[in-house]
Amino acid sequence: MVELVPFKADFLPELMSWIDSERACRLWAGSWFEYPFDEKSFSRDSRWQEIPSFVLQDEQGQILAFGQYYNRLDCCHLARLIVSPKTRGSGLGRQLVTGLIARGSEALKLDRASLFVLKDNPLALSLYEKLGFRRRDYPEPEPGLEICYYMVASARSRINGEH
Repeated sequence: MVELVPFKADFLPELMSWIDSERACRLWAGSWFEYPFDEKSFSRDSRWQEIPSFVLQDEQGQILAFGQYYNRLDCCHLARLIVSPKTRGSGLGRQLVTGLIARGSEALKLDRASLFVLKDNPLALSLYEKLGFRRRDYPEPEPGLEICYYMVASARSRINGEH
């Protein structure tokens, strides 16, 4: 059994170990995230103490995935999604995304969810499309987004398991 629980400082070393190269850091968090990082810079750049941040955790207390949500353009926007390298391909990405949408859309009282995905990340793109996300033009000028797709889905359909 896996549960979505709030992130806490004790999880930092494990989460940081998943991002083992500058490339991995750029894929996960973008060019502005400091690399190499230490606990202080990682905490600052990930903003885990400011933005609702969660992990999927198993019965043994091991963290398996991490993600955040916040209100962006009246959508429950998902950010910094990552699954442990040891457990990728096991369906945890789906659990993480649907759990964050359910929790975030209720907390924020929003009916839509959004996220950015790198254009050269076909596995993530495929997952998000299966979950009902569709590519949209980003409505505001934002430098650096040319390498990403902006995707939006109905939060209600994700909560109810509709496709």
